[in-house]
Amino acid sequence: MTLRTQRRSRLLSLFTVLAMILAACGGGDGDATTTAAAGGDTTPPATGDEGGLTAMFPDGVVRIGIAGEVPYGYEGEDGEATGEAPELARAILGELGIDTMDATVVDFGALIPGLLADQYDMIAAGMFINPERAEQVIFSDPDYCGATAFAVAEGNPKNLTDFQSVVDSDAVLGVLGGAVEETYAIESGIPDGQISRLGDTPSLVDALVAGRIDAFALTEVTVIAQVGEMDGFEAAPGFIPVIDGEEQLGCGAFAFNDQEFRDIFNAKLKEFQAEGRVLEIIEPFGFTEAAVETAAGLTVEDLAG
Repeated sequence: MTLRTQRRSRLLSLFTVLAMILAACGGGDGDATTTAAAGGDTTPPATGDEGGLTAMFPDGVVRIGIAGEVPYGYEGEDGEATGEAPELARAILGELGIDTMDATVVDFGALIPGLLADQYDMIAAGMFINPERAEQVIFSDPDYCGATAFAVAEGNPKNLTDFQSVVDSDAVLGVLGGAVEETYAIESGIPDGQISRLGDTPSLVDALVAGRIDAFALTEVTVIAQVGEMDGFEAAPGFIPVIDGEEQLGCGAFAFNDQEFRDIFNAKLKEFQAEGRVLEIIEPFGFTEAAVETAAGLTVEDLAG
């Protein structure tokens, strides 16, 4: 029996027992539902989302995959996972009865294979939603949207402003292997010889500083965070990539391999968005109100097709 099947079996058994108890109590839940619909006490009963996750994760631990990318998901000085995605996940999971996250750091391109191999329960790395990824994993709705940018030498000597400008130059562009920027570069027609694929953000920084690449492409918030600690380099203005005449809006989300887990988590995420609580958690990592509000108006279906 797989881990997912075991969790579903335990959850089904819990619901069955609780249903018998409720039946013996004469249908008290019907009154609670009526009260909630009328705008009264909306405290969820024991069979709600919290009960679902604590049944799925009885040890109170959810395993997350991160890619060591500032500001999305990385290990802090205390060795704990931090960044936009882990901190938002921590807050959401905490309200769902989960008080511990166990993080695994892998190269960005290994995040989805690791999830599918059950190395962790969810990806909390700010991963952009796209149709190809959505065929492999189950995304939550997005929690932020953002532009793309290039990290370049001060003065932007090769005048790199978007992917087409790389095509028109002899510049070598660094990307994370498996990241959406690699796809943008390929589909924009950048010759393979002008694309340098690396495993993590520190490797991109090292390659740029050493002059092995002329620029690297990541989300604007990541580039700004990186160049802030690099002498002699700057962030070129952010832009929305255009592929085959269509703008590619980049929006990040959490990824799962279990539909029940995703649905429970996503419902609580939507509550956070409706209550305006997402920005206060991720703003310290450089995210703006516009990034959060844009995401709140979209669903995974809008981005994955």
